Amino acid sequence: MTKAKQSQRGPDIQRLAQLSQTLIRRIRGQDDVLERLVEEVVRRELRVIPPTGCRGAFIFAGPTGVGKTETAKLLARELFGESAFIQFDCSEFKTVAAVANLLGDSHGGPGRFAKAHAEVPAGVWLFDELEKADAALVDLFLQMTYEGRITLVDGTSLDLSRIYLVVTSNLGSAEIIGLEHTAMSTIEGHVLKRIKEHLRPELLGRFKHPFVFRPLSREVQEEITETHLRDLMAWQREHGRQVTYDSTIVRFLVQNGFSPELGARPLLDKIHELVGNAVANDLLKGGNGSGRLGIDGRHLRLVP
Repeated sequence: MTKAKQSQRGPDIQRLAQLSQTLIRRIRGQDDVLERLVEEVVRRELRVIPPTGCRGAFIFAGPTGVGKTETAKLLARELFGESAFIQFDCSEFKTVAAVANLLGDSHGGPGRFAKAHAEVPAGVWLFDELEKADAALVDLFLQMTYEGRITLVDGTSLDLSRIYLVVTSNLGSAEIIGLEHTAMSTIEGHVLKRIKEHLRPELLGRFKHPFVFRPLSREVQEEITETHLRDLMAWQREHGRQVTYDSTIVRFLVQNGFSPELGARPLLDKIHELVGNAVANDLLKGGNGSGRLGIDGRHLRLVP
């Protein structure tokens, strides 16, 4: 569980009006799913539909490293402020006993849900890779989504009416790897078939239609790489170094930073490693850390 403090700032009309653009600017290649998600959120935030249960319950499905977790984090920040986000790793809840610990224990321990609610009473709770958890966790979601509360071991209840519950799933991901240019309806069909095989119908009814994130195309991979490079070059300028690059560097980093299994997840670390090594090696040789990035085998180097 990622610890956080809850900000008191709530959403406003201008922020909601710009929410779609904000998410699309940060989460590349997922425009369709983000626009549909924002429509769902705006209806709830503006209270144009009757509130029921928790503030919202969403399934984010699709491969690893395509923006599911980052979307949840951005949604929390834009709606509730910094640090209004809690993340649970469902691989930690593979037994009934582990799930029970979420609700406290008979010795008076508060449990992880109580701690999470104390830190983030209004925001986003993310449950990562739901398929790895015991079915007992699914049973808890039925109460959390429908009644908007959860009852702890000591008999007290936590109010979840201001909480968005988001679960992620990689179910069906293997079937859609390499289908980044395929029609979205086909991609969703593969993923939804697997989700329906794994999750109980009553739970799917609580979470409505899953939001399926598509695999990242080569073009989107290059866009993400460019964004990270621009941020890093701006940071270098703040420290007195001028580092430039061209499209061959972008393609090189895409080739070395993306993988079919992990998507964009390793990319930023790989950029920091390769570009950082190039700048560091130049400084160690008596240079000033400025220059043009060039390719040297499997590494990068600075060319004056």
